[in-house]
Amino acid sequence: MDDSNAVVITGMGAVSPYGFGVQPLWEGLLQGRTCMHTVAELEALPLVRTKVAATVPAADYSFIPRKYRRTMSRMGLYAYCAAQEALRQAGYEAAPDKLGFFMGSTLNSISVWMELAQYIQGTRLDLVKTSDFLQIMNHSPLAGVCQALKINGPAMGGSEACSTGLMNIGLGFLAVRSGLVNQALCGGTEEYHPLFSACFDIMQATSTHSNGNPAAACRPFDASRTGLVVAEGCGLVFLESKKSALARHAPILAEVLGFYANTETENMAYPSAGTLQECMQGALAATGVRAEEVDLLNAHATGTIAGDIAETQAAAAVFGSGLSVNSLKGHIGHTMGASGSLESIACVRMLAEQTVLPTQNLDQLDTRCAPLQYVTQSEQRPVHIILKNSFAIGGNNCSLLLRRPL
Repeated sequence: MDDSNAVVITGMGAVSPYGFGVQPLWEGLLQGRTCMHTVAELEALPLVRTKVAATVPAADYSFIPRKYRRTMSRMGLYAYCAAQEALRQAGYEAAPDKLGFFMGSTLNSISVWMELAQYIQGTRLDLVKTSDFLQIMNHSPLAGVCQALKINGPAMGGSEACSTGLMNIGLGFLAVRSGLVNQALCGGTEEYHPLFSACFDIMQATSTHSNGNPAAACRPFDASRTGLVVAEGCGLVFLESKKSALARHAPILAEVLGFYANTETENMAYPSAGTLQECMQGALAATGVRAEEVDLLNAHATGTIAGDIAETQAAAAVFGSGLSVNSLKGHIGHTMGASGSLESIACVRMLAEQTVLPTQNLDQLDTRCAPLQYVTQSEQRPVHIILKNSFAIGGNNCSLLLRRPL
């Protein structure tokens, strides 16, 4: 088979509720540790039912030069750390020439916006700094990392809510495949604010399972699930052609076979099984992969009532009841714009380790979910192709196929 146009992953970087780095992410997932905890601001809001989130541990970012750090919100700091790790693993001490950067988020820093609103309400505009504005631009994390790491290729910040991270991997794939760039750094970043939880709570989409056990709050596919748990972090992957990777003697971590995206037009908040089915079928058609060749579906599965049912019904229609399926959101919560890329990094590690991670907190399957092979225990077995799904509020859907290096 001619693989001269193959696009491969040679570097990965992660910041997650487990901490800084891909290895802490993988070890936390492998050990089945959950990251969810109660949030004081939510506990102080009686009208908000959800009380839990999953946040990145506090860190000292003084190693980032101040002239770059001062224009970065938290999500920009996360992106800087993830980009540095991905570049190092790919074999670059500095950003290579003609590197493309494709990264976005659901929203920009709510924390900085809130600070600016206080200045305006208090008529203290004299306290507003140039760096404040530079932190709230839609593409601030993207621009800040480009400045700090001297990335001078095309930088584009696609923002598709919860599909952002996966969509940007797809855009990076197209950019490398078409020759627009030689390499591409791509993914998503997000920072937590209690308003995130409150807004999803208004839509009755958040988990109310605190009850003294936050670790069990997010329960994908489970009969007792009540909704998602908002989280934060950043995931970035380094893409290049297989030809380039072999020439550089770079370790090939996985191959991106391709992806497909579509849009739900009937409801912005609730996906339909038919549209999700078309998305997964589109990914198979775009890559030439047969349904029976897919070893695992790493589902979007956030733990919402409607979303989990629709996704499993769509998967069963495409693959039948023999498909293995898991979700990682019971471990780390829903990292929003970063979820697709962080979970893709975990998929690459599952391919490398030939290990299928279980769905955390899945104790009793909701009978309304389609009959599939739900993974509830860690499994050591051959895994060659994984289909990764990300579905977003607003109707933006994405399915991407990853393959173990041949």
